[in-house]
Amino acid sequence: MRIDKSDINVFLALWIKSDPELWGELRDIQIKLLLQRIVKEKTFAELAQEYQVCETKLRQIFNAILKRIELSLGRDVAVHLAKISRLIERKTVMRIESDFNQIFLN
Repeated sequence: MRIDKSDINVFLALWIKSDPELWGELRDIQIKLLLQRIVKEKTFAELAQEYQVCETKLRQIFNAILKRIELSLGRDVAVHLAKISRLIERKTVMRIESDFNQIFLN
């Protein structure tokens, strides 16, 4: 049985939006950043542009969100969210590299 990625995103969105422990620990803007990064898979550059801050600052904020999740909900949850974030980052880099290779080969 294969699980569709969109189903996983729906599950993550529902969890983030409805977990009372998470809402007790994070502010509304932190929840929104978590949803945009993990579920909508926005890059740090896109988020930085949207919130008009530098990308480095946004990465620090996201890491602080993960640290708060680790302290309140547990290390496993934070580790898996960080892993998803890294996969999103790697996917973005791979897309750029593949576009570059196509341009280079032409």
